[in-house]
Amino acid sequence: MKFVKRISLFFIYPLTMFALGFASNMAIMEFFYPGDSADGNYLAERENEGFQEADMPLPGAEGELFLTSAEEEPVEVAMSEEPLVNANTRYVLQHYDAISGESREEEAVMPDKFIGLSRERLADEIEEYNKNPSLTDFEQGFTYMELVSFSSERVVVRKSYESEEEKGFFLLNENHYVVVYDHSLSHVYMDTEILVESLPESLQEEILNMKFVEDEKELYQFLETYTS
Repeated sequence: MKFVKRISLFFIYPLTMFALGFASNMAIMEFFYPGDSADGNYLAERENEGFQEADMPLPGAEGELFLTSAEEEPVEVAMSEEPLVNANTRYVLQHYDAISGESREEEAVMPDKFIGLSRERLADEIEEYNKNPSLTDFEQGFTYMELVSFSSERVVVRKSYESEEEKGFFLLNENHYVVVYDHSLSHVYMDTEILVESLPESLQEEILNMKFVEDEKELYQFLETYTS
């Protein structure tokens, strides 16, 4: 029995001293750091729920909550889009006569190859056209094409031409008949049934030396006068 009592005292005494020490420590912590134990329990519960202290919203003025840097939403920066030609873009075509100085303007259908192009790419496309214009433009005396203005709402393009003006006609003697040539003497403009010998001598000499008439009006006056 004495041996059992000794063993009991051996365990009871240390446990009693540990309990007294723990109670004293808690009393001292409460005295010097009041309220910490409750906050500690709150933070511990928050950590157990998967939250970090840095994730907690911070109080602001008048009870507002501010997000920390970790929770700030990304701000989208607006990028200025480059204007492009689209199917609704108006296409204005200017025809400019470099000789007379006259210009006319028309609204045409936007070429398919221009749709989707930026200003720079459209200018490059126009330069390519200048190197190889259409046969119709070439026959009309096309010289060059240029971009006048550009936006996604309206594109203005100018085509310049140097159309050949009528520069008169030549009356020649061929097989005793008067023949009318164009101003370049390269094409027969008209054959007539007027005999050169039937004309006044002064006029015969002019035709033998290639008589020049300035325009169609003067030509038809000659024809009306000497056609039988």
